[in-house]
Formats: sequence, C-alpha cells, structure tokens
Amino acid sequence: MYSLTLTADERRAFDWVGHRYNSGKVASLLVDCIAEDREWSDDTDITFAIPEHVAWEINELAEEEDYSWACFALSLAGKLNDLCWSIV
Repeated sequence: MYSLTLTADERRAFDWVGHRYNSGKVASLLVDCIAEDREWSDDTDITFAIPEHVAWEINELAEEEDYSWACFALSLAGKLNDLCWSIV
C-alpha cells in the first residue's frame, strides 16, 4: 500500500487540467483511493491509500508522458514522481 497526500489546491490542479493529459486518468484512479468519509472536493488535505496495482497504473500513465505532469507546479509534479519512483 502506498500513500499520497494532496492539498485542495493540488486536487484543483488535476481538475483544471482535466482529461487533456493522463493526469485526468490518474485523478480517476485516486478518487477510488479516498477514505469513505472524504470527498475529492474537500477543502483540506487528503491522504490517499493506494494499492500496489493502482500505483503501477499511475506509474504507467506517468511514464507514457515521460513523467512530465504537464501544467502542474514543480512541487506537485515532484510529489507524483516521488510516488512513482518509490514503487517496488
């Protein structure tokens, strides 16, 4: 199991990019990893509990775009790449 914490602003960045890049598919995968008492649109940080098979899917989507995370701030791109590169 992997964890990833995203702020409300970082999740809004996913919303803004939408499905123009693979980040939209990543957001869809992350939505399924939210605790039942939380929602994507919450105004606070959310820690996602990501099963290994989902982490690999996220990594594959990132790899397809050379881990570039188009339109994301460097800090968010770095956080996502740290997740991808931590998968064993």
